[in-house]
Amino acid sequence: MPRFAALTPFLFLLTAGAAAQSFTAPEPVGGKQAVNWLLEQEQHFPPQALAAGVNGEVTIAFSVLADGSTQGMRVQIPLDPACDAEALRLARMIRWKPASVGTQAKESDYSIAIPFNAKRYKRLHAKPPACPPLDGTTPADSSFTLYPDRQVDSIATPRIPGGLQALPQYLANNMKYPPEAFRLDIQGKVSIEFTVEASGSVSNLRTLNFLGGGCDDEAMRLARTICWRPAMKNNQYVRSLMKLDILFRLNPSLR
Repeated sequence: MPRFAALTPFLFLLTAGAAAQSFTAPEPVGGKQAVNWLLEQEQHFPPQALAAGVNGEVTIAFSVLADGSTQGMRVQIPLDPACDAEALRLARMIRWKPASVGTQAKESDYSIAIPFNAKRYKRLHAKPPACPPLDGTTPADSSFTLYPDRQVDSIATPRIPGGLQALPQYLANNMKYPPEAFRLDIQGKVSIEFTVEASGSVSNLRTLNFLGGGCDDEAMRLARTICWRPAMKNNQYVRSLMKLDILFRLNPSLR
Protein backbone atom coordinates (compact mmCIF):
# COMPACT_ATOMS: atom_id res chain seq x y z
CA MET A 1 0.00 0.00 0.00
CA PRO A 2 1.49 3.39 -0.92
CA ARG A 3 2.63 5.76 1.82
CA PHE A 4 2.28 9.51 1.63
CA ALA A 5 4.27 12.21 3.40
CA ALA A 6 4.53 15.98 3.29
CA LEU A 7 8.21 16.92 3.05
CA THR A 8 7.97 20.58 4.04
CA PRO A 9 4.83 21.30 6.07
CA PHE A 10 4.38 24.95 6.95
CA LEU A 11 2.00 27.18 8.86
CA PHE A 12 0.61 30.38 7.41
CA LEU A 13 0.14 33.03 10.07
CA LEU A 14 -2.59 35.60 9.70
CA THR A 15 -2.19 39.26 10.64
CA ALA A 16 -1.61 40.05 14.31
CA GLY A 17 -4.56 39.24 16.52
CA ALA A 18 -6.07 36.70 14.05
CA ALA A 19 -6.05 32.98 14.61
CA ALA A 20 -3.69 30.77 12.60
CA GLN A 21 -5.33 28.79 9.82
CA SER A 22 -4.71 25.08 9.55
CA PHE A 23 -2.52 23.53 6.88
CA THR A 24 -3.98 20.66 4.84
CA ALA A 25 -1.43 18.54 2.98
CA PRO A 26 -1.85 17.55 -0.68
CA GLU A 27 -3.88 14.41 -1.30
CA PRO A 28 -4.55 12.21 -4.32
CA VAL A 29 -7.81 12.80 -6.15
CA GLY A 30 -10.05 9.99 -4.93
CA GLY A 31 -7.85 9.36 -1.87
CA LYS A 32 -5.54 6.47 -1.11
CA GLN A 33 -8.07 3.93 -2.37
CA ALA A 34 -7.90 5.46 -5.85
CA VAL A 35 -4.10 5.13 -5.77
CA ASN A 36 -4.34 1.50 -4.69
CA TRP A 37 -6.72 0.76 -7.58
CA LEU A 38 -4.41 2.51 -10.03
CA LEU A 39 -1.42 0.45 -8.89
CA GLU A 40 -3.42 -2.79 -9.12
CA GLN A 41 -4.38 -2.05 -12.72
CA GLU A 42 -1.40 -0.18 -14.14
CA GLN A 43 1.72 -1.45 -12.40
CA HIS A 44 4.09 -3.24 -14.78
CA PHE A 45 6.41 -5.16 -12.48
CA PRO A 46 9.88 -5.34 -14.11
CA PRO A 47 10.43 -9.00 -15.12
CA GLN A 48 13.85 -9.41 -13.49
CA ALA A 49 12.65 -7.85 -10.24
CA LEU A 50 9.56 -10.07 -10.33
CA ALA A 51 11.66 -13.18 -10.86
CA ALA A 52 13.91 -12.12 -7.97
CA GLY A 53 10.91 -11.73 -5.68
CA VAL A 54 11.55 -8.07 -4.94
CA ASN A 55 9.62 -6.69 -1.97
CA GLY A 56 10.21 -3.02 -1.22
CA GLU A 57 9.21 0.47 -2.21
CA VAL A 58 10.43 3.46 -4.19
CA THR A 59 9.91 6.90 -2.68
CA ILE A 60 9.09 9.60 -5.22
CA ALA A 61 9.41 13.27 -4.25
CA PHE A 62 7.85 16.23 -6.06
CA SER A 63 6.04 19.52 -5.64
CA VAL A 64 2.27 19.84 -5.90
CA LEU A 65 1.46 23.28 -7.30
CA ALA A 66 -1.56 25.35 -6.35
CA ASP A 67 -3.45 24.18 -9.47
CA GLY A 68 -2.90 20.50 -8.58
CA SER A 69 -0.20 19.90 -11.22
CA THR A 70 3.19 18.47 -10.22
CA GLN A 71 6.76 19.41 -10.99
CA GLY A 72 10.26 18.23 -10.14
CA MET A 73 9.26 14.58 -9.83
CA ARG A 74 12.28 12.50 -8.88
CA VAL A 75 13.36 9.32 -7.10
CA GLN A 76 14.17 10.17 -3.50
CA ILE A 77 14.76 6.66 -2.12
CA PRO A 78 15.57 4.07 -4.85
CA LEU A 79 14.94 0.33 -4.86
CA ASP A 80 16.05 -1.04 -8.23
CA PRO A 81 16.69 0.91 -11.47
CA ALA A 82 13.81 -0.74 -13.34
CA CYS A 83 11.46 -0.41 -10.36
CA ASP A 84 12.53 3.22 -9.94
CA ALA A 85 11.57 4.00 -13.54
CA GLU A 86 8.23 2.22 -13.15
CA ALA A 87 7.51 4.08 -9.90
CA LEU A 88 8.11 7.40 -11.66
CA ARG A 89 5.74 6.38 -14.46
CA LEU A 90 3.02 5.41 -11.99
CA ALA A 91 3.44 8.55 -9.89
CA ARG A 92 2.93 10.72 -12.98
CA MET A 93 -0.50 9.14 -13.48
CA ILE A 94 -1.84 10.27 -10.08
CA ARG A 95 -3.95 13.44 -9.97
CA TRP A 96 -3.59 15.66 -6.92
CA LYS A 97 -5.62 18.01 -4.79
CA PRO A 98 -3.20 20.77 -3.72
CA ALA A 99 -2.27 21.70 -0.19
CA SER A 100 -4.29 24.49 1.37
CA VAL A 101 -4.15 26.98 4.20
CA GLY A 102 -7.70 27.79 5.13
CA THR A 103 -9.46 28.06 1.79
CA GLN A 104 -6.39 29.09 -0.22
CA ALA A 105 -4.52 26.51 -2.32
CA LYS A 106 -0.77 26.47 -1.75
CA GLU A 107 2.27 24.91 -3.38
CA SER A 108 3.84 22.20 -1.24
CA ASP A 109 6.61 19.61 -1.44
CA TYR A 110 5.42 16.05 -1.01
CA SER A 111 6.41 12.41 -1.43
CA ILE A 112 4.78 9.06 -2.08
CA ALA A 113 6.14 5.54 -1.60
CA ILE A 114 5.25 3.18 -4.47
CA PRO A 115 5.31 -0.46 -3.28
CA PHE A 116 6.72 -3.40 -5.23
CA ASN A 117 5.65 -6.75 -3.77
CA ALA A 118 6.36 -9.60 -6.17
CA LYS A 119 4.27 -12.15 -4.24
CA ARG A 120 1.21 -9.90 -4.12
CA TYR A 121 1.63 -8.90 -7.79
CA LYS A 122 1.70 -12.56 -8.88
CA ARG A 123 -1.41 -13.27 -6.82
CA LEU A 124 -3.31 -10.30 -8.30
CA HIS A 125 -2.35 -11.25 -11.85
CA ALA A 126 -2.89 -15.00 -11.56
CA LYS A 127 -6.30 -14.65 -13.24
CA PRO A 128 -6.92 -13.37 -16.78
CA PRO A 129 -7.52 -9.59 -16.91
CA ALA A 130 -11.14 -8.46 -16.56
CA CYS A 131 -10.90 -6.51 -19.83
CA PRO A 132 -9.61 -7.99 -23.10
CA PRO A 133 -6.50 -6.33 -24.59
CA LEU A 134 -6.95 -3.35 -26.87
CA ASP A 135 -6.08 -3.41 -30.53
CA GLY A 136 -2.30 -3.63 -30.47
CA THR A 137 -1.89 -1.66 -33.71
CA THR A 138 -2.89 1.68 -32.17
CA PRO A 139 -0.06 3.44 -30.30
CA ALA A 140 -0.61 4.96 -26.86
CA ASP A 141 0.47 8.48 -25.98
CA SER A 142 3.25 8.44 -23.37
CA SER A 143 3.23 12.13 -22.43
CA PHE A 144 0.86 11.69 -19.43
CA THR A 145 -1.23 14.58 -20.79
CA LEU A 146 -4.82 14.43 -19.52
CA TYR A 147 -7.34 15.69 -22.09
CA PRO A 148 -10.90 16.95 -21.58
CA ASP A 149 -13.52 15.72 -24.06
CA ARG A 150 -13.41 18.86 -26.18
CA GLN A 151 -9.70 18.42 -26.96
CA VAL A 152 -9.77 14.88 -28.36
CA ASP A 153 -10.68 13.57 -31.81
CA SER A 154 -12.95 10.88 -30.36
CA ILE A 155 -14.04 10.45 -26.74
CA ALA A 156 -13.57 7.34 -24.62
CA THR A 157 -16.39 4.82 -25.05
CA PRO A 158 -17.44 1.81 -22.97
CA ARG A 159 -16.66 -1.53 -24.57
CA ILE A 160 -20.20 -2.84 -24.29
CA PRO A 161 -22.74 -3.58 -27.04
CA GLY A 162 -24.29 -0.27 -28.01
CA GLY A 163 -21.48 1.86 -26.58
CA LEU A 164 -22.35 5.09 -24.77
CA GLN A 165 -26.02 4.92 -25.69
CA ALA A 166 -26.35 1.56 -23.94
CA LEU A 167 -24.45 2.64 -20.82
CA PRO A 168 -27.51 3.69 -18.73
CA GLN A 169 -29.11 0.28 -19.28
CA TYR A 170 -25.83 -1.49 -18.51
CA LEU A 171 -25.60 0.39 -15.20
CA ALA A 172 -29.22 -0.41 -14.33
CA ASN A 173 -28.78 -4.10 -15.16
CA ASN A 174 -25.59 -4.47 -13.12
CA MET A 175 -26.51 -2.30 -10.13
CA LYS A 176 -26.73 -3.95 -6.72
CA TYR A 177 -29.02 -1.60 -4.83
CA PRO A 178 -27.40 -1.09 -1.41
CA PRO A 179 -29.53 -2.62 1.37
CA GLU A 180 -29.15 0.47 3.56
CA ALA A 181 -30.32 2.75 0.74
CA PHE A 182 -33.26 0.44 0.09
CA ARG A 183 -34.22 0.43 3.78
CA LEU A 184 -34.02 4.22 4.06
CA ASP A 185 -35.65 4.83 0.66
CA ILE A 186 -32.58 6.71 -0.57
CA GLN A 187 -32.82 7.62 -4.24
CA GLY A 188 -30.98 10.12 -6.39
CA LYS A 189 -27.86 10.61 -8.47
CA VAL A 190 -24.19 9.97 -7.80
CA SER A 191 -21.86 11.91 -10.09
CA ILE A 192 -18.43 10.38 -10.50
CA GLU A 193 -15.27 11.57 -12.22
CA PHE A 194 -12.37 9.44 -13.40
CA THR A 195 -9.53 9.14 -15.86
CA VAL A 196 -9.72 6.67 -18.72
CA GLU A 197 -6.07 5.77 -19.17
CA ALA A 198 -4.48 5.18 -22.57
CA SER A 199 -4.58 1.49 -21.60
CA GLY A 200 -8.38 1.64 -21.19
CA SER A 201 -8.31 1.23 -17.40
CA VAL A 202 -10.09 3.55 -14.96
CA SER A 203 -8.01 5.58 -12.51
CA ASN A 204 -8.29 8.61 -10.19
CA LEU A 205 -11.89 7.66 -9.46
CA ARG A 206 -13.88 9.90 -7.13
CA THR A 207 -17.46 10.91 -6.37
CA LEU A 208 -18.47 14.55 -6.89
CA ASN A 209 -21.43 14.46 -4.50
CA PHE A 210 -22.63 12.36 -1.56
CA LEU A 211 -25.89 10.42 -1.68
CA GLY A 212 -25.35 8.00 1.20
CA GLY A 213 -26.72 4.60 2.12
CA GLY A 214 -23.91 2.85 0.26
CA CYS A 215 -24.88 4.35 -3.11
CA ASP A 216 -21.55 6.16 -3.47
CA ASP A 217 -19.54 2.95 -3.02
CA GLU A 218 -21.85 1.12 -5.42
CA ALA A 219 -21.40 3.86 -8.05
CA MET A 220 -17.63 3.44 -7.86
CA ARG A 221 -17.92 -0.35 -8.02
CA LEU A 222 -20.05 -0.07 -11.15
CA ALA A 223 -17.57 2.32 -12.77
CA ARG A 224 -14.75 -0.17 -12.21
CA THR A 225 -16.67 -2.98 -13.96
CA ILE A 226 -16.68 -1.14 -17.29
CA CYS A 227 -14.01 -1.79 -19.90
CA TRP A 228 -13.21 1.33 -21.95
CA ARG A 229 -11.82 2.14 -25.34
CA PRO A 230 -9.62 5.19 -24.72
CA ALA A 231 -10.06 8.57 -26.34
CA MET A 232 -8.15 9.19 -29.57
CA LYS A 233 -6.04 12.18 -30.58
CA ASN A 234 -3.68 12.32 -33.55
CA ASN A 235 -4.24 8.59 -34.17
CA GLN A 236 -3.08 7.68 -30.65
CA TYR A 237 -4.85 6.46 -27.55
CA VAL A 238 -4.70 9.22 -24.94
CA ARG A 239 -5.68 9.78 -21.32
CA SER A 240 -8.99 11.61 -20.91
CA LEU A 241 -11.16 12.93 -18.11
CA MET A 242 -14.67 11.49 -17.86
CA LYS A 243 -17.74 12.33 -15.79
CA LEU A 244 -20.67 9.99 -15.34
CA ASP A 245 -24.02 10.28 -13.55
CA ILE A 246 -25.35 7.06 -12.02
CA LEU A 247 -29.04 7.10 -11.07
CA PHE A 248 -30.43 5.18 -8.10
CA ARG A 249 -34.17 4.64 -8.49
CA LEU A 250 -36.26 2.15 -6.54
CA ASN A 251 -38.90 0.09 -8.29
CA PRO A 252 -42.25 1.17 -6.71
CA SER A 253 -43.47 -2.43 -6.80
CA LEU A 254 -40.62 -3.48 -4.49
CA ARG A 255 -41.18 -0.81 -1.85
